[in-house]
Amino acid sequence: ESMRLVKSNLGLGAILAVIVLLLFLGSIRSVLIVAISIPVSLVAVFIVLKLMGRSINIISLAGMAFAVGMVVDNSIVVLENIYRHLTMRKGVMKAAYDGASEVWGAVLASTLTTLAVFVPIVFIEEEAGQMFKDIAITISASISLSLLVSITVIPTLTTLLIRLKPGEPYRPGILHQTLLRPVIVIGENIKNAYSGLLRKLIAKNFTSIVSKVGIVLGVVVLLWWSTRILPEPDYLPYGNTNMVFMMMEPVAGVPAKTNMRYFAPYEKKIVEMEDVARNFLVFSQRFNGGGAIIKPELAHGQRGEVKMAVKSQTMGREIFKIPGYRFAFAVQRPIFRSADKTFQVEITGPDMLKLKSVALQLIGDISSVPGVHSVRPEFKFGNPELRFIPRREQATRLDIGMNEIGTIVESLNAGKYLGEFNDQGEPIDFVFVQKKDKQKLSLQDYKDLPVWTGEGMMTHLGHLADIEISAGPARIDHIEKERAINLLVQVKKDVAMQLVIDEIEKRSLAPVRQTLSEEFGLRAGGSADELASTQKSLMNSFIYAVGFIYLLLVALFASFLRPIIVMLTVTFAVSGAFLGIVGNNWLQRGFIRSILEEWDVPNAQAMAEGWNWITFDILTQLGIIILAGIVVNNAILIIHQMLNNIRSGMDERTALEVSCETRLRPIMMTVISSVFGMIPLAFGEGAGTELYRGMGTALIGGLSVSAVFTLFLVPVLMSLMMDMGFHTTQADLVKDSLGTSPSSEDHPANMPAE
Repeated sequence: ESMRLVKSNLGLGAILAVIVLLLFLGSIRSVLIVAISIPVSLVAVFIVLKLMGRSINIISLAGMAFAVGMVVDNSIVVLENIYRHLTMRKGVMKAAYDGASEVWGAVLASTLTTLAVFVPIVFIEEEAGQMFKDIAITISASISLSLLVSITVIPTLTTLLIRLKPGEPYRPGILHQTLLRPVIVIGENIKNAYSGLLRKLIAKNFTSIVSKVGIVLGVVVLLWWSTRILPEPDYLPYGNTNMVFMMMEPVAGVPAKTNMRYFAPYEKKIVEMEDVARNFLVFSQRFNGGGAIIKPELAHGQRGEVKMAVKSQTMGREIFKIPGYRFAFAVQRPIFRSADKTFQVEITGPDMLKLKSVALQLIGDISSVPGVHSVRPEFKFGNPELRFIPRREQATRLDIGMNEIGTIVESLNAGKYLGEFNDQGEPIDFVFVQKKDKQKLSLQDYKDLPVWTGEGMMTHLGHLADIEISAGPARIDHIEKERAINLLVQVKKDVAMQLVIDEIEKRSLAPVRQTLSEEFGLRAGGSADELASTQKSLMNSFIYAVGFIYLLLVALFASFLRPIIVMLTVTFAVSGAFLGIVGNNWLQRGFIRSILEEWDVPNAQAMAEGWNWITFDILTQLGIIILAGIVVNNAILIIHQMLNNIRSGMDERTALEVSCETRLRPIMMTVISSVFGMIPLAFGEGAGTELYRGMGTALIGGLSVSAVFTLFLVPVLMSLMMDMGFHTTQADLVKDSLGTSPSSEDHPANMPAE
């Protein structure tokens, strides 16, 4: 079902992207030229996957679904520029060549910046890195192939499908002249409004300078506010399965048959539940628990996720009331073993009794932390044991060491192994003193056991050690040779793990740690370590990606300052991703609340308010890293075209204005087609969608917000540079391209180039 759904989302995304192209281009032939890049780029990805030994799975298909809207970006830029040259009556052959060659540098840089993001991701070695590789390979292969398509297939198809000789005027598509005429009118009004506002902003006067500074300050405030709503990070997506897993820990020493008798009444209730397809129970010395498998049709979509959450809570409350168990809880089973949102609290030290005391204190403290589902100890105290506590002074007086006392106890209970004798190939063990009868020794028998010293003196074992019956741990765990007790903390499904870890550290671990000596250790581990390690790898990948992109832009623009302006769009994309996550969660909470109220669930309002439909898991964080390589493309188009205009002889402010106006349409087309292609992934329902809806939401939010800021902030910052005295002239660009220093008489700044 997951494979079917991701395939349908891929197809739906492609259809939505084509519809967007049809609205903008208004010509079926033009849409066909661009749309051909989708199947050509995506089909070739299967060859790449085969060569690299990767499989076709939900993750790789999701990567292709994300790439649907992006593979048309290069083709849109090239085709739009070809059409711009067609309007100059150059003829189709000349327009195709000039249009493709003019934006070739920008398209190449845009593709390389996107690929630069995925190079560090491929080398992530953590568990989550295996999923990253499939997405990285599919998207990077799609984008690379789309570059080849845009500079080869698109110009060729243009010359085949559009017949215009030099001097013939280019006419809009038939749809733009008839059915889609209102779209053209709306687009012209938007363009005129944008041009008028832009002209005022980049002008060199006091009012425009104040406006520019105000815009920059407003952007800074927005960026600061977006950091305040930054969601706490989480590990792998929890997913939505149709199984409620029950975990029970019986009191030590209680037989399994007794535990089964305690649970039997509730087992009958589970069998009678109409929404349960089947169930199972396991009672043994090593594990006690079971599961209820809900009918698949009831666990489908958003209503299914709400259904499973309510079901697990209801069953958890019921089994908690069953007597005879140390703890009992029910939780929905995650799709990944590492995504069960369980981490460990590790308590280490030399004294087991002290560790037990600290553990019991922490269980109560941690259970009260918001977002904690349950806390269960991995240790069991209650196993009966016979404890021998040496009397060191008495033993020393009789010249008997601790090892000798231990040997006496071992010989009495298990016998002392001396060696073996080989009797014609049959090994025979020699054991010194071993009790053979089934009669148990009493406590007094141990105390009265005679012991002879090396000097021939007799004493009793009770004189050398205090012997008592006590309860001890069923097992003793060790962490790096230190005795340890682990507490397993289960986080609620819709709460970020990092948020709970930070809260437990502040409320529980830090105060208790101050009361312990240096011999004892107290920390969060397990999945908490995996989360921290993966976050560190993702952050390093983000830093490397930003560095690669900056160096590529320096090479493209031959400047260290202009790339900084382009890189600022990454910060807006990150802020937009946060806004997208918060906005989608707010929207979905309303739907979830209506479902809960429809089912008359108690505390529906409180339950819906704490529900995070989108969590900031590592796949969502990967989406933000991908944004770094995508959102810079729009700024690259603006600045690259501005430099081309200056090179052709325009004044730099005029060149900036014309560049923004001519790039408005392709930027809007690429952003809207990409966003529409990802909508099914961000808002779709069904099996597997919980894996990639966070990434889809982050990409949609980042692309949308970054596009708006790019269209205004980039020209504002470029004009501020001009106001501050950083100018770019035609002579500078010609000198950079030729590697010589031509005289100003040969290439005056304001004279059109030949």
